[in-house]
Amino acid sequence: MKKIQIIVLFVSMWVQGVAQNWQPVSASVGFNLKMLGVTVEGKFKGLAATIKFDPANLAASSVVATVDAATVDTDNSLRNRHLREKEDFFEVAKYPKITMKSTKIEKNGNGYVGYFDLTIKKVTKNIKIPFTFTETADKGVFSGSVTVNRRDWALGGGTFGMANEVIINLVVNTVSK
Repeated sequence: MKKIQIIVLFVSMWVQGVAQNWQPVSASVGFNLKMLGVTVEGKFKGLAATIKFDPANLAASSVVATVDAATVDTDNSLRNRHLREKEDFFEVAKYPKITMKSTKIEKNGNGYVGYFDLTIKKVTKNIKIPFTFTETADKGVFSGSVTVNRRDWALGGGTFGMANEVIINLVVNTVSK
């Protein structure tokens, strides 16, 4: 009887220490910045992510995600080619993925804050992304936005008229696994 109680206690503690797995089914990874005072919008496709998230157990929660850098799209083929090929930008042949890995997730008011290592090309910087999570039945939506300085990743070089601040917007629709 004591063995059964110990096993039940162990299984119960293990289940409480494991966050829910969420599988992305669609995502919007967008960005915008000013170029000569005009807002330029863009997006990436090809989000792949492993998301473990439990609002009741944030210590066990984690996110690892990538996007295909070659999918950058600003609705301007010449600019897209420039962004993909040039050394001052993404150099997708050499650096095909942009990656983001959580280091910590905390509760913040009605939402959360994720601390992430964001790697673009060979530069990794820590960023803080405030986000919300909405769960309905077996579906979840993660939504967040953050402003970063493109120069932290040596993107854009000294491009005339390009603002340093880039706003990244994320919406990830998921299902529970």
